[in-house]
Amino acid sequence: MLQLEDLLEYAEKLENDDNVKVSLMFVTRKLKPGMKASAKVLDKFDFILNKVALSEEISQYFKSVLINQIKTQASKDDIEVKPYTVIGDDLPQVYSYALNNALSFSKVITEQARADNTPTINCLNDIKNDLWAYCIKVKSGDKYTYSFRKVAKGKITTNTPDTLGKKLSAMFDKSEAELQEFDGSVISFDDKIDCLCIDEQFYVFHKSGFEQILGLDEEFTKTAQETVEAIKGFDLVEGLDLVEKELLQKSTIRKTLSSIKQKGNDKTLTKSEITAMNEILQKLEGESFEITEDGKIILSNSKDVKYFVKLLNDYYKQGMTTKKYYTSNAGSIIDPQGN
Repeated sequence: MLQLEDLLEYAEKLENDDNVKVSLMFVTRKLKPGMKASAKVLDKFDFILNKVALSEEISQYFKSVLINQIKTQASKDDIEVKPYTVIGDDLPQVYSYALNNALSFSKVITEQARADNTPTINCLNDIKNDLWAYCIKVKSGDKYTYSFRKVAKGKITTNTPDTLGKKLSAMFDKSEAELQEFDGSVISFDDKIDCLCIDEQFYVFHKSGFEQILGLDEEFTKTAQETVEAIKGFDLVEGLDLVEKELLQKSTIRKTLSSIKQKGNDKTLTKSEITAMNEILQKLEGESFEITEDGKIILSNSKDVKYFVKLLNDYYKQGMTTKKYYTSNAGSIIDPQGN
């Protein structure tokens, strides 16, 4: 895993290399033939690359975007490179994520971007319905890197009507000072990249965009729903329908439930743990759950849902040395090594 200094060094070398070769490729996403709806989202789709010719001016633009993004992200105060986690503290981070964990999406790089026979497109209309992201492939010396940015549908305009009614695209011609019909296709690019793949490792600058590209956000929904089903099996929580509703609306709830499953905290829930959860909530937040006579938690509103998933995710922590209390979504389970 590279450190911030390594990323900054790469950006500096790139900036001083006048022979950099930049390629732009569009990534489309399609459901694999015969794939079941219950299949794992990370391996459910085919991702296909299509190359497009670039002018020298646009090549230089993408080179600058990559350099500036690395410098901007890696130069922030107190930033670190850390392994990717489903949910963490809201601190500036560059996350690392192994390429081989990306399953279907990894083939975009290992089988397509590295090949010399990537198909070329001449018209955006050919791919606009399936366009998922774009890739900036950079060759500097013998080193290749691949940067990705999620594409929103609103970024693309073509002159092909989307409905039965006729559509007109127009552009303002500065030389003639008038609006004229435009016969072509337009896609807008911003000055951001979501992630950079270098040496078989993704370095994530914008977590949300990265999660969308790989399909992790969709996987969170599925995992969160599985977590709720597991909790139902203990028959100790009433109002889980509220959790099911909120996980579809709030990414934080989805990610927290996914983290609960990742930690294995969905495998057991007892009445003594219910009692402990309520005691912690009373002590640290001055709040409490409604508890039935037979020891079940009743979730009645969004605040109850928020506290319940936080508690099940071990959000409230105590320092081993100072005994001070902390709140944090981050943390890895460790096994004691001594007596």
